[in-house]
Amino acid sequence: MNKIQHPADDEERVRERLLNSFDYLLNHNGSGHLEVNTKILKRGQKEITIQCSRCHRFVVDIKEEK
Repeated sequence: MNKIQHPADDEERVRERLLNSFDYLLNHNGSGHLEVNTKILKRGQKEITIQCSRCHRFVVDIKEEK
């Protein structure tokens, strides 16, 4: 069954992955590296890349400022 994704769901997934990566580093017995990059895409979207042992890539809609 297909699930409709809402922009708030995408942002929550990014936030959850970032916090989980940070928790992983805090609990790790060695050194680590956490890197977050953002890039503006066409069509009012933003690419967010979280690098921590693995690379996680998300594309979210940009919120319009009022």
